[in-house]
Amino acid sequence: MSSSLALEFAIMGWALFSALLAHALHQTLRPTARSGFLPLSIQQHAWLAGIVTLGVLWSLQIRIGGGLHLSMIGVSLYALIFGYARALLGATVALVGLTVLADRAWLDVGLSGLLLAALPAGIATSLQRVLGSHLPRNLFVFIIGNGLFVTLVASSGATVASLAAQIAVAPTEAANAADIIGYALLLAWGEALASGMIFSALVIYGPQIVMTYAQNEYLPPRQRW
Repeated sequence: MSSSLALEFAIMGWALFSALLAHALHQTLRPTARSGFLPLSIQQHAWLAGIVTLGVLWSLQIRIGGGLHLSMIGVSLYALIFGYARALLGATVALVGLTVLADRAWLDVGLSGLLLAALPAGIATSLQRVLGSHLPRNLFVFIIGNGLFVTLVASSGATVASLAAQIAVAPTEAANAADIIGYALLLAWGEALASGMIFSALVIYGPQIVMTYAQNEYLPPRQRW
């Protein structure tokens, strides 16, 4: 977000994002959790690699018009792999690291966290649950439905919301809103294609990394006759 972010937006962003972050910490670190935060070493490596990847994606911005910017988000895929709470925590680490390294305004972190982390992770997790409860337990449905459809919707929604927030702060950019949203949807489509390929590769070759994937439900062992 722009460093000229209005104070009231910044305070609201920090308050909401802090509440969501506290809830995520409670969900992952509570003693009654069914498993550890990241029980397998390969999951830990993938989670840390995701943090670095998010920081790189967010630093590669496309400038449009006078001051609006777009970037790939990546958090929807992160949430599909690790779940909402772990994805939100990892994305927060990436956002803090980017703020420090790129010397960005700390005032913007709250709203940026809502738009870049909490919103796409929440959309992706919710849609993943909807697909899991209403569609057949089919591996193809799981890969395509989540890796392509869910990431497209989540990334598109988060990108459009980010643009809306930027326009609210800088109303002079609203004149080209339709064209900018078109660019944003094209970028989200490209992200969805890349996410779908990565997600399918992980499910097939590294299913233990995808913490939202239950292999016994989608590929049950064959019965011996």
